[in-house]
Amino acid sequence: MSNHNSKKWRIFGYQTDIEWYDVKTKIKQLTRKIFYSFLVQELLVWLIKIYIEFVFITSQIKFTNFEVAIDSIKNRSPLIFSFWHNRLMMIPIIAKLSKKKYPNHNFMTLASKHGDGRIVGKVMEKFGLISVLGSTKDGRKSSRGIDFSSLRQIVDGLKRGYALGITPDGPRGPNQQINGDIINIARISQAKIIAISYSCSRFYVFKSWDQFKLPLPFSKICFYFDQDLILVERDIDQEKIIELEKKLLDKLNNAQFQADQSFF
Repeated sequence: MSNHNSKKWRIFGYQTDIEWYDVKTKIKQLTRKIFYSFLVQELLVWLIKIYIEFVFITSQIKFTNFEVAIDSIKNRSPLIFSFWHNRLMMIPIIAKLSKKKYPNHNFMTLASKHGDGRIVGKVMEKFGLISVLGSTKDGRKSSRGIDFSSLRQIVDGLKRGYALGITPDGPRGPNQQINGDIINIARISQAKIIAISYSCSRFYVFKSWDQFKLPLPFSKICFYFDQDLILVERDIDQEKIIELEKKLLDKLNNAQFQADQSFF
């Protein structure tokens, strides 16, 4: 016997053999099908892009230590921009400004192949980034890691002097914990890691796993870049990897703190 609510669905006062659980399931499936349709996703992508640009042009913008990143881009040195998932919204602006100053420079981003990740990847592409759709070997949404093909694409790009934007706690958490392959990517490609963050004087916080912060227009926004870049040596043991992950964790938290403090 099913453990689900077996209450029957009534239509125009008549009892049917359809259970309420089945109705909810069908509605949910239809909603997801519409949401992930090509036309709806394209509309969402353009709306998000327009919103990000609107927030940017209506806000007072401050950059702290931006020259650290620009120097690497100018010298075509591979660089990995690392930031927490809940501060993702305005990051495309950094890539847009960098590319405006150095048109030949390429900026990659890692996005999930599943659902919302595709929308994020398409938004990034609208700002001139190269979206690399990563997934696990078995493709399960609940799994972690980057498949070999995506990893190779990222490493090849970094070795050509590209930059990469990545959230070490994405795509599904735990919130603000290093759980990805960022250290391994830096080790193989010999790209340096820079911890960055931004903060906004006005924002809306979603009740999501990462407490995602949506910046609001007509605000003050501060982008903060850590001055100390992390270089991962090729030959390191597991103990050193854990040490570097802890170092990056501290730098990411500090970048977030420094950005937040800019408004006090």
